[in-house]
Amino acid sequence: MSDYHLNKLLFDTAGRHRMVESIADEAELAPYDLTAEEREALRDGDLARLYELGANPYLIRRVFRPRFKI
Repeated sequence: MSDYHLNKLLFDTAGRHRMVESIADEAELAPYDLTAEEREALRDGDLARLYELGANPYLIRRVFRPRFKI
């Protein structure tokens, strides 16, 4: 499991002040050692699965803010 790389990707994305529905760009994912399951969850914007895979809930909320309904 590469939850470090998953969280590093989310941290880096949040640091660029990006809010997205999903992260599907292979060039953006390439620098990180992610499992196929993590890549799929990022491409699908599957927030529950990202959490199950070890993504930090704060980073999920910060990066995928458009997916949350108020």
